[in-house]
Amino acid sequence: GIRIRSGASASCVKRHQRTFPSLIYRNSPSRYHYPQLKIQMDDENDNEGSTKHEIDSILEQVDPLEIRLDATLLAIYVLCRFLFYDVTTGVKQTPGWELHDAIMLLQTFSSAIVLSALWTLVGVFGTGLFQYDTTNDDNNAWKKPLINAIISTPLWVLIEIALGWPTAGVFWLESTGGNWELGGSFLGDQEWSLLFTLMGAGFLGVGFMMILGRYLRQYIA
Repeated sequence: GIRIRSGASASCVKRHQRTFPSLIYRNSPSRYHYPQLKIQMDDENDNEGSTKHEIDSILEQVDPLEIRLDATLLAIYVLCRFLFYDVTTGVKQTPGWELHDAIMLLQTFSSAIVLSALWTLVGVFGTGLFQYDTTNDDNNAWKKPLINAIISTPLWVLIEIALGWPTAGVFWLESTGGNWELGGSFLGDQEWSLLFTLMGAGFLGVGFMMILGRYLRQYIA
């Protein structure tokens, strides 16, 4: 900035202020802009802190045991679903274990992981399925699992179809050839019907498995 020697007259100071006002105010801390910037930064920090606090409060109410038990049931369902599909495809042309079988098995495990992850995310941050429950509320027995299945199952089936994973993905490829643009449109009537059938079958299977499993855990175990 501009330094003014001691002893300078008041008129000299005023003349410098009139000549270089931008330099004087630019190099001096403004009491108008800095507080506003500080307030904005404080608001952003408060928002981040409140979001983190909400997430922490949700996670504190989660029962990790319920997550592990549900993930186990979902993995069993996905593997049994693949086994049923494999049995109904008929006799293999080449007996024995092949690379294709290993790939399909790995894809089935991946599908089980995806379903478990979706189920957990919806249950933790959506329906509150995994919150500690000491009241034996019926909502945890069938209502919340049903809502969880309605939200997570269609997403899981779509991921299977998009990646070509068994069982829905393989069935889709065999039925449509993997072509999403059929008959000049995005999907034909038969393809939409097949898509909703796969989603409905997945929803019924997952919903029935999880409601039955949770009912047995809550009222029998």
